[in-house]
Amino acid sequence: MRFIRAAKKIDLKPYMSTKEMKRTYHLLKPYILKHKKAYISLFLLMVIDISLILAFAWFIGQLTDAAVHRDFDRLKGLLFIGVGLTATSITTNFMDTYLETIAVNAVKKDLNLDLYQHILLLPGNHVSNLHSGELLSHFTNEIHNVDGIVGRGLINLIRYPVISIASFIYLVQISWKLSLLSLLVVPVAIIGGAVFGLLLRNNSRLIHKLISSINKSLNDTFHGFVVIRSFTLEKLFFTKYDRMNQDLYSLELKDAKLRGWFYAGGEAVGATAYLVSFIVGAYFVSGNVITIGALLSFITLVGRMVNPLTGLAGQWASYQRALSAIERIINLLDKPRDSKELPSFAPTPLLHNRIQFHDITFSYDGQKNVFEHFHLQIPKGQVVAFVGPSGAGKSTLFNLLQGFYRCQSGSIRIDDTSVEDITLSELRNSIAYVPQETFLFSGTIRDNLMLARPGISEAEMINASRSANIHEFITALPKGYDTEIGERGVKLSGGQRQRISIARAILKDAPILLLDEATSALDSETEFLVKDALDQLMKNRTTLIIAHRISTIQHADVIVVLDQGKIVQMGKHHELIHEKGLYSELNKTRVPNQSSAANPLAVNA
Repeated sequence: MRFIRAAKKIDLKPYMSTKEMKRTYHLLKPYILKHKKAYISLFLLMVIDISLILAFAWFIGQLTDAAVHRDFDRLKGLLFIGVGLTATSITTNFMDTYLETIAVNAVKKDLNLDLYQHILLLPGNHVSNLHSGELLSHFTNEIHNVDGIVGRGLINLIRYPVISIASFIYLVQISWKLSLLSLLVVPVAIIGGAVFGLLLRNNSRLIHKLISSINKSLNDTFHGFVVIRSFTLEKLFFTKYDRMNQDLYSLELKDAKLRGWFYAGGEAVGATAYLVSFIVGAYFVSGNVITIGALLSFITLVGRMVNPLTGLAGQWASYQRALSAIERIINLLDKPRDSKELPSFAPTPLLHNRIQFHDITFSYDGQKNVFEHFHLQIPKGQVVAFVGPSGAGKSTLFNLLQGFYRCQSGSIRIDDTSVEDITLSELRNSIAYVPQETFLFSGTIRDNLMLARPGISEAEMINASRSANIHEFITALPKGYDTEIGERGVKLSGGQRQRISIARAILKDAPILLLDEATSALDSETEFLVKDALDQLMKNRTTLIIAHRISTIQHADVIVVLDQGKIVQMGKHHELIHEKGLYSELNKTRVPNQSSAANPLAVNA
């Protein structure tokens, strides 16, 4: 009664809705059709398996009657039939297990790859709203829980009803009276399975959601060790993690109870049908209505009729659990892609004359505009620096130029061609980007440098490292360029990571260069050395710089001063420094008693 009351509290519409089933069907149909040979083979094996079930029931009855009548010649013939049926059963069981593994894992592999590709192609505004821990949960949890839809469950949705119908037809031939009696348990099996299926799906949905939250917490912990320790948050994070695990433990116990009650109920229904059939059948045997062999065939087969019905309800429960996992994947796959194909290296970068920001309006959230009717033209080969207070829109311009986000209106043009009409491969291969927050991949220094473009030679790699003033440091390491740098380059200092990032940009050799505070993590001495490399790198390239050090921007062809998404000043350093305005105000905040070449502007990207 308690479970029935719990089921009544659940909104049945989301669980009975054909919309969810249709979404699941449309998602999985291409994957199943791709591996249709394995699924067709499974269906053929299903037919053989059903035939074997009926054949074994017939065999038991014939063997029993032959033994009762001491018909030894018939027993010998049945012995060979029994061996043949057993050998066939063993073979089909092996092939069924093998083919199911092929089909299920092939679908999960393809779904895994497509989900990964889809995430790589998501627009920046969608990616920024997704937590990496939640994304990881899709791959480590949800995809591995779709077996109830793409695995044996899919076959059993057809197999179980066919087994029950075939068994019932055979039972009617033995004794129609016993057959009708055994049907009394059928409604109980179906209704019980449906109720527990709803409860299991609701509980599974909570489990998947909580696992996602746990993965988020783990991800935040592993990437925030320094902050956690600095602010003594260890106990707070542990308490939160402990509470979530306790909640997960409770939900898993509830899931185990529901499944336990469900399977126990199925056993009770099957046992009831067996006992009733055996008792009444024994009475029929005593009255010579049926033979002993027929009774044994009947009680053997009655379980084959009832169990699939409880099993069908079990498949419904499994389907509900899998559906709660796959609906989270579908919600992510429903998000629109930025492009149809994965961007890749193009050997011929886009040639450019100028960059134009023409009447652009852009907002991250659709409410507050970062830019509104913004205009700016950057001629070919110029060095243009952007300064301004935090939130002025400097980094946003870089994001828009690289196609990470789309403008709500207006256009960004290169060579008089809108970036929306240029493939992402062409666009991004034309741009070398050194971000403010340097990111290095796990692996070696060589691995990170070779990512710049295919076919980089050893000499090119070394020359780029020398230009970025990092070669001497690398060669002093025990393994040189083959030194492992740890996750996100954790084994290197901030300045060392940034110089490797600069070397990577040099190796890309793109016509447009974006430097987002590229020297912010360097000390004054190292910055001076790297500045010469950057000066060489910027020759014959259109360079856009965000910087808070005068040494990086004082020789720029144009300095653009931004404030709240608008250009408030524009000119050369020697012009702007003597004007009253935001640029001179920002310059006054530099650290006193140092040369202007080393003093920072109080500006953030």
